[in-house]
Amino acid sequence: MKKRVLSMVLVCLLAVSAAACGKDGSKQGGQTGQDATGGQDAAQGTESGADEPEEGSTQPVWVEPEKEEPVIDWSAVETPPEEDFWFTNITIDGIEGVELQYYWGEDTVVKVPGTYDGKPVISIHRAAFQQDVTDVYIETESFLHVQGYAFKGCDDLNSVVIIAGEESYMGDLVFYECESLTSIVLSEEFVHFGYNTFSGTPWLENKRQENPLVILNYVLVDGKTCTGDVVIPDGVIRIGEQAFASNADITSLTLPDSVSWIDADAFIYCTGLTSINLPDDIEDYGLNAYTDCKDIVITYQGKEYTYEDLSELRNIFH
Repeated sequence: MKKRVLSMVLVCLLAVSAAACGKDGSKQGGQTGQDATGGQDAAQGTESGADEPEEGSTQPVWVEPEKEEPVIDWSAVETPPEEDFWFTNITIDGIEGVELQYYWGEDTVVKVPGTYDGKPVISIHRAAFQQDVTDVYIETESFLHVQGYAFKGCDDLNSVVIIAGEESYMGDLVFYECESLTSIVLSEEFVHFGYNTFSGTPWLENKRQENPLVILNYVLVDGKTCTGDVVIPDGVIRIGEQAFASNADITSLTLPDSVSWIDADAFIYCTGLTSINLPDDIEDYGLNAYTDCKDIVITYQGKEYTYEDLSELRNIFH
């Protein structure tokens, strides 16, 4: 994926007219409602990347905020010896590389080598890190698949920096039970996230306080604290797996034309969801995305589909 220019603009997500994410401020970590002209209360904060819509537009525009800085100066950290790591050969999509199976060194601040035996690190295995690791840095010139539960149970993990060279994938529940994790810095090559990748981390809770729509690398990864009528800002390219799962408080969703993918189970068990529009050029509709959304009406290319019509709509994409 081509590099995107990171904006210095850090302003709040604007809702226009009656469409807003979290109109009930009592459910949004102290945020108050927005007025009908797209204004905002000071209590709503400014740590978001939604730019003001152009004059005459009704769609807020997402501009990716400037990347956070790592909490550690990793240039001053030495890489542990290779015997502290267990690597195995692996081939993914025809590309040969190595997979980090496990780190068993004694250092708690760990800088992972980007290559091993002349091959790039292209995969991080499940449970690759032990529980007493506090900070991890990984950089590879290739793509990187961070498998689900890669950091499972790392109770003391404070920060992670992961930099890849090509489009990369982060699996399900990667940071599950990382109850101390407050800093996550990912390169913009990560454009696909599994379900609940960041769940249970202080990092995610802090992001929700800044904005109930948590957007990372133009991917909406979490909207579970939104309420009411939700407007996704233009510029978002993907709705992540289970992004709104089990959120019964959202009633409608307006998607911009920039959204090309809806991942699996994106709106599963959103029982209060009654309407959603799909962009005409969307590439993937999302397998099982609307399970148990029994009152929903989906508009796609000018045609409305009810819950009973989902099989017809699914056949268009799958």
